[in-house]
Amino acid sequence: MKKTSVLIVLLFVMSYGQIGRVTTAGWTTTDWQFNGPVYTRCRVVLTEGIHVCWVGPRYNFFDFTPHTWNWQSGINPATIMSSLGGMDSDPINGVEDICLSSLNGPYIAKDQMPGIGIFEYCNGPAGYDGGPIGITNNQAIHITMDGYYARIQPWCNWTTPIIIITGGYIGYNIAASKTSNKVIILWVSPEVTGQDRAFYRVSNDNGNTWGTPTQLPFPPSQGFVPSFHSSSLFAMFDNQDNLHIVASVAETSRIIPAEIWHWCPVNPQPWTLIQHYDAETYAPVGYNALFATRPSIVQNPTSGYFYVSWEQFDSLNYEPTTNLARADIWVAELRNNGQTLYAKRRITNPNTTSKRYPIAGGVFADTFVVNYLIDSIAGFENYIQGRTTNNPAVCQFIPIPFPGAEVEEQPTHNTIRFALEATPNPFISHTAIHYLLPAESNVLLSIYDATGRLIKILVSDAKPIGEHSIIWNGQDNRGIRVKNGIYFSTLTTNGKSITNKIIKAN
Repeated sequence: MKKTSVLIVLLFVMSYGQIGRVTTAGWTTTDWQFNGPVYTRCRVVLTEGIHVCWVGPRYNFFDFTPHTWNWQSGINPATIMSSLGGMDSDPINGVEDICLSSLNGPYIAKDQMPGIGIFEYCNGPAGYDGGPIGITNNQAIHITMDGYYARIQPWCNWTTPIIIITGGYIGYNIAASKTSNKVIILWVSPEVTGQDRAFYRVSNDNGNTWGTPTQLPFPPSQGFVPSFHSSSLFAMFDNQDNLHIVASVAETSRIIPAEIWHWCPVNPQPWTLIQHYDAETYAPVGYNALFATRPSIVQNPTSGYFYVSWEQFDSLNYEPTTNLARADIWVAELRNNGQTLYAKRRITNPNTTSKRYPIAGGVFADTFVVNYLIDSIAGFENYIQGRTTNNPAVCQFIPIPFPGAEVEEQPTHNTIRFALEATPNPFISHTAIHYLLPAESNVLLSIYDATGRLIKILVSDAKPIGEHSIIWNGQDNRGIRVKNGIYFSTLTTNGKSITNKIIKAN
């Protein structure tokens, strides 16, 4: 990397607490982008630009020539009311194929030129939902639809859907090789024991025949029994046509501890641990997620290194109106065919927003691109978790190798944790609020109602390391007793915040 580029990056990091540059592709009021694992919805086309689509549905293209987005907030690629499946780029001409789903069934929107926004449409079989897609090097479009598989080749010629997933599933994905006609479909199978298993099937001949379902071995997690999660699986074929899978696991029937792993069957040790996260304190993370989950992976076509992105919740950063932890985006660089973790970084700055659904889009020049959503309020509006907000869908351009690259140490958990709880809870007349400080801190301990309105400031002072308690008598700042209902105690120290739900009862 040039010295001037390094200087610009370092200045950016010091000023904003994040790496690289963030640019907005568009906006959406839908904060629930995926139910399961991330589908491919961001692709770097080396000679052209960056394709991005998100739920709306919306599509935009970052053109490398003027270095701008083609449309201010994206365009709608659908012809009728539709939901968004996945997308992929044609490896021959660089155009984008977007899978959409309507009441009439799935259909594909194919752009006529990279980023021009003039789509041709191809309707699929009725009775199926559009899902993730992958395009092989012979321009065949491969699609999964609720456990079924179909291929489109030539254009708008759909094969008869066949059952491809056996034994049930709670999350599935697809990937296609860009150097051959290989296709992989992978899924998580629910188990009554709670230790959900992962499976995959590979076709080496353009989807004409498929291998038998093969169980993905559990990673060698330390200290707990791992279980694959419905939001966990993402795959790719590298430039040598070797298979790579990234997955997230957690302790059986729990969301922590959570881990991100890389798996490549040709490596002497197939599994490589990317991240282990055991939260400093428990916090709910919302529907269908682990504390670290939804990984995706791409390869640098020049160096051969791999880049992985994932979302990771911060148990010390709560949304007071929903009592949910907020998430940030993390990335890692893997070398030696994925066997060596060279560096990992949190690339977003913890604040009052939650960054969700990252997708590793690719690498161009000396820049790694990751796409994600910035949710103004942690939680899903369609699950009545917070009000509806207009949220940006962004791409972050990250210089590589990462500035000051080194593997960061995991949090040490044998020291005093940052923690907060109330007893009794629920309470009638008063409750004791206990909190732990891992270091001497300036403390602000406040009570909020369910709408986020400040009710009472209990502590606003410097406190030493260790355990502290204070009694809340159920009164607000005016000395008036509050009504029965749900309240939240929020502890803020030195830029960190933690929230706990309190119930006032009869």
